[in-house]
Amino acid sequence: MKKYWLLIPVVCLLASVLYSCSHGLKKKENIIIAVIPKVDNEIFNQVKESAMQAGKKLGITVTWEAPTSNDGAKQKELIENLIKYKVDGIIISCNDEEMLREPINKAIKAGIKVGTFDSDCAKSDRLFYVGSNNIKAGKVCGKTMFELFDKAKKKPQHILVLSGGVNASNMKERFSGFQMEMGNDKISNVIYTFEMEGYGEELLTMNLKKNKNIDAVQMIWGLPALRGVDSIPALSNFMKKGGIAVFFDTSKPLLKYIKDHPNCATMKQDFHGMGYYAVENMYNAIMKLPYEKEMAFDVKVIDQSNAAEELKNWDK
Repeated sequence: MKKYWLLIPVVCLLASVLYSCSHGLKKKENIIIAVIPKVDNEIFNQVKESAMQAGKKLGITVTWEAPTSNDGAKQKELIENLIKYKVDGIIISCNDEEMLREPINKAIKAGIKVGTFDSDCAKSDRLFYVGSNNIKAGKVCGKTMFELFDKAKKKPQHILVLSGGVNASNMKERFSGFQMEMGNDKISNVIYTFEMEGYGEELLTMNLKKNKNIDAVQMIWGLPALRGVDSIPALSNFMKKGGIAVFFDTSKPLLKYIKDHPNCATMKQDFHGMGYYAVENMYNAIMKLPYEKEMAFDVKVIDQSNAAEELKNWDK
């Protein structure tokens, strides 16, 4: 009789293993999720750190697959390599939503789960998006700029907009939201940096020197200013003469500058959420658990009224 009781757990265990195999369930410790940023720069440092934290907590492998240049072709090449490596999930910030639609769909057909963060590819078959509500963020930029002009008792007339990539959805959406709030008649020029910090500084400097009528700068891609406004002499001179600026993203030097100057502000994104929740959401999708199809975060406006408080929290 005892022999039969000993056999029952063994039979149950075998049945459980066979059931799991037949339903394609992954072992938790074998899961690999690859995160592909637009390019490896300081903007994405918090995303990387938080993605790794999520992977560690979940007991899975998270890899950071940064392209060597800031175009869609390099990201496409990375996706094709990851298909060969048979990773379980890919989370990507798209440099070119049109170019990346086909490789994303190809990865999904190969059985790989794909989600986006920061910059979406909504027309693909991707499972989810985690990042800022970029249209709303653009509107907030426009509203903030109007408020800064009101405080200065002036009206915007000639605005220079600095963007990243031409085909990146987050850039297009932010600019669209800014246009909705501000109107096209006040926008003098839009310059595209293609996510290159040095090139962005050059374009910004050239335009500020060339067009003396510019009375405001709107950065919907903010990397050039993160080393501090004073690191770009033309921008620093523009601000000293009473120019208005709305930046994007935060850094210690930029927050220090905003704290001391009433004619500027910046937008703070939830980079921790982009990294941590994107990995957590992808894990749920892989494990056939409920997951969110969209996590869209609001940006936080940082101006002279709250920049000092942000600085206090910077190193915590």
